[in-house]
Amino acid sequence: MVKKFMDELVGRYCKIVAREPGENRAHVIFGILKDINYDKRLVVIKSNPGIKCLSMESIVAMKPKNQTRI
Repeated sequence: MVKKFMDELVGRYCKIVAREPGENRAHVIFGILKDINYDKRLVVIKSNPGIKCLSMESIVAMKPKNQTRI
């Protein structure tokens, strides 16, 4: 079920809330979701500073946005 919903977000501008293990606070990343690798549990995001690669375990929430800033 999660795989189906995450596949719909590929290529869309999203707001991603992530918290790394051991950190108390979460941080927000805005960018275009480029690729999802379910085998390695990684998500690739193209954001303003560059390309980021996040572990699926660190993602707290994802929300699609209507506008693109990149």
